[in-house]
Formats: sequence, C-alpha cells, structure tokens
Amino acid sequence: MDFYAYVERCREMDKERECPDRCELKGFPAVPPVWVPPPQNGERPVGLIVSRDPTVAFIPTYLSSRAMSASSGREYLFASDAIPRWICDRIAVFNRSFMQNSLSEEELAYFRRVLYGKVYWTHLHKCCTDKRGDQSSKFKKKNAYRCADRWLRSEIAFAVQERVLFVVALGKDVEQWCERNRDLIDSSGVRLYRLPHPSRANMASWYPKDEHVRERLAGEIGSLVRQCSEV
Repeated sequence: MDFYAYVERCREMDKERECPDRCELKGFPAVPPVWVPPPQNGERPVGLIVSRDPTVAFIPTYLSSRAMSASSGREYLFASDAIPRWICDRIAVFNRSFMQNSLSEEELAYFRRVLYGKVYWTHLHKCCTDKRGDQSSKFKKKNAYRCADRWLRSEIAFAVQERVLFVVALGKDVEQWCERNRDLIDSSGVRLYRLPHPSRANMASWYPKDEHVRERLAGEIGSLVRQCSEV
C-alpha cells in the first residue's frame, strides 16, 4: 500500500472500530475525524504540515469538502480560513517585521503554491475538539498522543516512502510528539521544522520579544521557504 492508498483508506475509517480504545473521542460518534486529501494531479508530497487539532467550528467546512471530489475538496480546504492560509500570512508578516524582507515576494508566492499543491496537511489529533466541551471533548494531550501514535506515526512512515523532504510541527504539543518520535523522522533524513501554531489566539508567538527566539524562528522560516523553492 502506498501513501495515497493509505490516506484514502483512512478517509473511510470507522473510528469507533479502529481508533484506540482509551481515546475519549470514540464516545462522540457525530464528531468526524478530519482527513485532508493528499496532493492531487500526480503530485507527490514534498512535505507534511502537522497542526494540533481541528475544532468543531471546522466541521461544516470539512463536511462540505467531503461532498466534493478529492481534488476539489482539497482545494476548498486549502482556500478556507484555516491553517494553510494562516501559515502563509504569518510568514509574510514575520518576514516584513523581523527579517527585513529577506524573502522576496516571488519566493513567498512560490512557497504558497508549493504548500497548497504539494504538501500534505494533517493533525496530531484527528477528531474535532470543542473548547467549551459541549459538542465534543476539550483538547487533551493524552487523547492527542494516543491518536497520533495510532495514525500520525503511520502517516509519516508512509510519507517517508514517498521521499518527503520535511515535516513542519505547528505548536508545542506537535513539536513534543515529534521529538518523542525522532527515530521515525531522523532515520529518513527528513528535516523537522518547528513553527508556532498560526491561529489568531497564538499571535504573540509570531511577535516574540526575545531576540534569540526571533532569530531561531527567522532561521526556521528562511530554511523552509528556500527548501520549498527547490522543488
């Protein structure tokens, strides 16, 4: 089974039967696990972006995408007001604010095209969570790690077979899980990038006051954008 066949199988999974028994989200059958289609039109994935968890606010958008073909559904999700667009927007602002526009408009435009067309977007925690705990469970790291150990680890393993170049960990929870699984990433020569989560609630992390934090983030962003310019 290749990466594409694996993701397509996962998109039709029965979470009550296949997900870890100890995951509390198995008790919310109406809450869908989110599986974004991989790159389409013969494009092999050049990288993975891993965000923490979709929220219940994303459910209508996701269900609309499920009614479309994989190609149209992917385009619809990537064009939505969500992670891919936020990453591009945050990087563009950071480049202006702290990198003296060292990344050109052409480089940033090409990065956006690569992200939208050649990168696989997935989550540490597949099922949608609810900050209020009404429609779904609140985010809990124990559930996220159980989910990731069952699904994300396999996704990365299959993606490695496709010779992906990088994994982008968005936020501390994803970064910590990736550090626990460095054997899977390091053994393949895949580059691990660490970026703040790009949600509006986390804007302070994109405006760090600490100079060393700014320099590290500038280095991560510059390396990621320039690596994408080579594909």
